[in-house]
Amino acid sequence: MITEIGKFLRKERIDRSLLLKDMAEGIGVSAAYLSTIETGKRQITRDLVAKLAKFLGYREGGEQFSALEQAALMSKDQIEIETRGMSIRHKEAALAFSRQFGEIGESDLERILKVLNSAQRKG
Repeated sequence: MITEIGKFLRKERIDRSLLLKDMAEGIGVSAAYLSTIETGKRQITRDLVAKLAKFLGYREGGEQFSALEQAALMSKDQIEIETRGMSIRHKEAALAFSRQFGEIGESDLERILKVLNSAQRKG
């Protein structure tokens, strides 16, 4: 099953006329290893995301870098939320969300995403 990071990387390779082995060599891994990431058999690491960003010429904070990070996060089975330095209220919200996450319906998810995306644009 191809993952979001797999789709992203394949598109980049096609757009740049690169073979899987070319990209793998450029980031210091084997083609077989990179293939397992693309197909979802292995989780991508933060270190590998950084190496990919450097290889692809993405600058941190840029739109392409953000798209790469988003694809990597969307491909993970588990997502962490950093709460260090956050208020108790922030931590409560994160815990409540994680407890109920699997039970949230599509319409509620759509409303939550609208609120969060609106807050991101304001910030």
